Amino acid sequence: MLKTTINMKHNINIGTYPKLQAFLKRKSTGFKSKKSKVLTSTDIKKFIDEAPNIQYLVTKVVLIFGITGACRREELSNITINDIQDFGSMLHIKLPYTKTNCSRSFTIEGEFYDIFKKYIDLRPANVQSDRFFLNYKNGKCTKQVIGKNKIGNMPKEIANYLNLPDPQAYTGHSFRRTSATLLADSGGDITTLKRHGGWKSSQIAEGYIEDSINNKKKIFNQITESITNPSSTQTTNDVNYGASTSKASDVDEKKKKQVSAEMFSI
Repeated sequence: MLKTTINMKHNINIGTYPKLQAFLKRKSTGFKSKKSKVLTSTDIKKFIDEAPNIQYLVTKVVLIFGITGACRREELSNITINDIQDFGSMLHIKLPYTKTNCSRSFTIEGEFYDIFKKYIDLRPANVQSDRFFLNYKNGKCTKQVIGKNKIGNMPKEIANYLNLPDPQAYTGHSFRRTSATLLADSGGDITTLKRHGGWKSSQIAEGYIEDSINNKKKIFNQITESITNPSSTQTTNDVNYGASTSKASDVDEKKKKQVSAEMFSI
């Protein structure tokens, strides 16, 4: 970021100054950038089930879109009616314009679809803008669109409702990081994660994943499985060893037959 900024503002490439680069590298040792906090699956379910629709309906819909599509606040704000296909019990949402210029799409169904229907049915007629998210107050939608700043403030609004610690840390990027973390926790591999969020770099994609307790529990279970259940581990090893031994025997037998055939031909 520093290199790009100085190059743009002063037309100086600091990459040609090795001593400066070494100095900056030493000074950055131990630095950790602040990351938005993520919502757990329990947090999400509690908010959707318990928060009153008369006050939080649009926040619920933004939350659903944000976590199912790994959306940035700008992407949520720019969604239009034309980007949404309604198949009666399922939605297909397209994001044609993204930060990385990589179009994405995602689907919504089940109880999340029902919440969407409650909101879309309140959309007033003759709205001049085709933007999907409209301001919502006291159970009614107005004709005013919701901007990216208000959408970016919704994770903090959810955290305040749930009485989560440090609600200020839930920023507009929380939906995107929450989506990546939930997908990784459920077993999604890095390829699926990159495709879901539109990330080109594996390192950047991994940076969005919260180092969650669920991941730590999985690692713990994998490590301690051989200790707490040695018979199962031994059985697996025996099976693998038997299979490899059988393959080796088959190879040896084939070699013997081949040698015998060659000797016979001689």
